[in-house]
Amino acid sequence: MRAVPEHSKPESKKAYRILMILDQPFPPDIRVENEASALAKAGFEVILLVLAPDARAPIEDYQGFTIVRRHVPPKISNWMRGLAGTIPFLSWYIARQIQQLRKQYSFDVIHAHDLYMCGGALRAGKRMGIPVVADLHEVWVSVLTRYAWSTRFPEKLFISLRRWKALEKKWTNNAKHVIVITETMRNRYVGLGCPEKKVTLLPNTINTEAFDRYPVKEDIIETHKSAYTLVYTGTINLHRGLGFLLDTMPLVLKHCPARLVIVGDGRIRPELELQAELLGIADHVVFEGWRPQEEIKSYILASDVCLIPLVKCEHTDMAAAHKLFHYMYLQRPLIATNCTHMQQMVEATDCGAVVPYGDHEAFASCLIELYKNPTRRKQMASSGHKAVLERYNWDHSVRSLVEMYCNMADKIDSNR
Repeated sequence: MRAVPEHSKPESKKAYRILMILDQPFPPDIRVENEASALAKAGFEVILLVLAPDARAPIEDYQGFTIVRRHVPPKISNWMRGLAGTIPFLSWYIARQIQQLRKQYSFDVIHAHDLYMCGGALRAGKRMGIPVVADLHEVWVSVLTRYAWSTRFPEKLFISLRRWKALEKKWTNNAKHVIVITETMRNRYVGLGCPEKKVTLLPNTINTEAFDRYPVKEDIIETHKSAYTLVYTGTINLHRGLGFLLDTMPLVLKHCPARLVIVGDGRIRPELELQAELLGIADHVVFEGWRPQEEIKSYILASDVCLIPLVKCEHTDMAAAHKLFHYMYLQRPLIATNCTHMQQMVEATDCGAVVPYGDHEAFASCLIELYKNPTRRKQMASSGHKAVLERYNWDHSVRSLVEMYCNMADKIDSNR
């Protein structure tokens, strides 16, 4: 096996060509951007096919790779994804789009982002004799038990977990390689029959070079600075544990002047806003809504403590929140719930504290203790920052992805 220095270029006579497929508007998507940019820098030709409600230019050169957009109206996109495990409209559509794109671009592999994109990728790959890489950003089958749209009427009527579990096993076993974000995810797919050598670990660590380029917005920092500012950044959904966080705030406010800033949006945001009002804490909670990625840095810098209050379940036990590394890198202590992978990370790096999900007293006590102990907050912040610089950064993590593709390119060369 070829030794792969950081961002090395494959030595093939022709560049190895990778077609990535995504069903979200792009940009932004930090993980996809990091992967595509790193592979382009390593000498691979990367085309990103975006099948999404994205009306921007149909073709765009971006950070060394090519974006090809095929506009799909929001309702149709959501409908196809929701039915993907029951009626394979999405798989048929993806396969057709890939085959049509092959008339314009040649490619050696199809790289599908998220499980529900794999059916169409595998269908097209089989017809064209091209391998497929399944890049699993999360355990989709577990996610479906937690999202608001998939667990509430009427959408839940169209979700078959039994069918999804069968497809998960079939698709991951048929893929040439499977990419996961945590060791616990790796263990899951090895348990489903994937050989260990076929599963590549690619954590959601921070691209410090890109993050450093984001400007610091002093107005955001000044607006949200308080005697004790707590910050949550990310999507607002059922499994994010924000209801648990709000229920904890009255206990915290009895002992310290906390101000909670929630940066993000989602289907249940109105419910959370109502919850804050009913709890009598609306004056201490700010819902900022969705903000561009480059502004997230300033919200974190405005904080004294950052929060990851995830609901503990199968999905979150295997998850690695990108925000964890943001908080660590910007030297902010954090409090996370006891989801398996998250707890292991926090305890191993001493970047924060862990509390049992659902234990309001423990969560409140932890927040109050950190308010009273700025020295301990500083120690946690320093430990987290050091861990990111030494290990939990994108330059370190991406080597596994580049090595995987270099090995695939070598096999193509040997057969030419």
